[in-house]
Amino acid sequence: MDTVTTSISSASVLSSSFPLPAGTREALDAFFRSFGFSQESDLSRLAVWALGARRVDSREAALALARERMEHWLAEALGQAHVAHGALLARGRAAFVLCEGARWGAAVLLSAPGALPVEFTRALRASVPVPAPRPLPTTMPEQTLTTWSLGELLRRWWRVGEPDVSVSR
Repeated sequence: MDTVTTSISSASVLSSSFPLPAGTREALDAFFRSFGFSQESDLSRLAVWALGARRVDSREAALALARERMEHWLAEALGQAHVAHGALLARGRAAFVLCEGARWGAAVLLSAPGALPVEFTRALRASVPVPAPRPLPTTMPEQTLTTWSLGELLRRWWRVGEPDVSVSR
């Protein structure tokens, strides 16, 4: 029996010729859309890049591989100064979206972070959100209440009618 292999360009089959479980390509597309990519050609290239030559059994495994690849790329692109603060994927995604990294196309992720254009690297690093301290429950400091005397109240009322005079003085 002869077998014929045809190249199918569909959303469920990548160029590595491994069939993907149902919904995996859509999940990968949604993941990369959150970085600002919208072109179908970019999304398909990024799905192949995220999975590499690995066979995945579920969409969760594919998303885990994509997150791992993105975190590794972001760690190299942002440098150690930004990696140490934690939440690398969230902060890196915010920086990538803020500097409009998707307008450079999928080639920016497919290239090594050391080979990125200098202006892109500068814009990406400048766009990283600064982590804020976690909110903690505290007690409000005691405040003093200044009450107005009756004479002060009358003086303010009397000055309302004067032109070019502030009521607060």
